[in-house]
Amino acid sequence: MNELTETLDLLCGDGEPISGANLLLEEAIALGEQHCGHKPYRVVADWILVDLDLTEQAAAEFVKATGLQPKLVYAHKILFDSSHKFAPGNWVRTTAMLTFTEPGLFETSNTLYILLGEGKRKTTKAETIMGFSNPLRAIPDGQNRRIT
Repeated sequence: MNELTETLDLLCGDGEPISGANLLLEEAIALGEQHCGHKPYRVVADWILVDLDLTEQAAAEFVKATGLQPKLVYAHKILFDSSHKFAPGNWVRTTAMLTFTEPGLFETSNTLYILLGEGKRKTTKAETIMGFSNPLRAIPDGQNRRIT
């Protein structure tokens, strides 16, 4: 699979259904306020829990080196951000997972993510999920130029 196909499969393809928090937005915000007064939180929807495709040894080394799990969340839609870093409607990719508490509380070292509704669980390479900062990165050179 090429990079573009892998990215499209991750963002749009089928995955294992996984339940998030079954809350109204106001309830999710209240939960965020209660759960972590010192840490920012984000309420997101249309999300994907991503397991990084690593060997057992590489995963163990990752955990040992970072104290984190090799899992991230990609959310197509931010509903609320307590830090106001991201506007509602934007997408977000988290850093690696510190904890996951069902249903739908995904915590990183710096932020709590409240995952609303049903999401998907998928596995992908780190290069695929980390390449989202530049949407043209996956387009082969020479094909991203405007034709005038």
